Amino acid sequence: MTIEQLIAHINASPQHRHLYHFTDESNFPTIAERGLLSKAKMRVEGWWPVATGGNNLSHQLDQHRDIFGYVSLCFTRNHPMKYLANRDGRLPTPRYLGISTEVLRIPGVRVAFGVANANDTVIRSLAEAIAYLDLEVLYSRTDWRDAEVNARLKYAEKMEILVPDAVPVQMIVGAY
Repeated sequence: MTIEQLIAHINASPQHRHLYHFTDESNFPTIAERGLLSKAKMRVEGWWPVATGGNNLSHQLDQHRDIFGYVSLCFTRNHPMKYLANRDGRLPTPRYLGISTEVLRIPGVRVAFGVANANDTVIRSLAEAIAYLDLEVLYSRTDWRDAEVNARLKYAEKMEILVPDAVPVQMIVGAY
């Protein structure tokens, strides 16, 4: 499958027609002005969001794993890190932003097969990653009550799409 075919597949899905980014609602005004920026880009520009999903340790791990220059997106609106950020008070009003699949056309997009800053997570270029994506569990109607299917879904929900530098405002298509 090519990147173009992946985009068409997602756009035709009865499950998810977008990619997603979780953030706090308090960040919406800045996102509306600037789009979603990588932590590296925010640091260069000399500002930081009101609320971040990550803590100091996760930001250090992002630097260690060389993903500080990427914006993290999710395949679904159920990423486990959003739950933890809300539980720990980092995102008091968490929301998901829908991101157009056009973002997959940005050169340098990568896929992390798990939480991106974990040491054992494999990160591949999008073109290489497509062969390993569980598109059935992500984009088709499956029986999530089935233990095997549910395990596949839980794994897929931890995965991250890494977009270099920024996601432009025009690629943000809604809030959930």
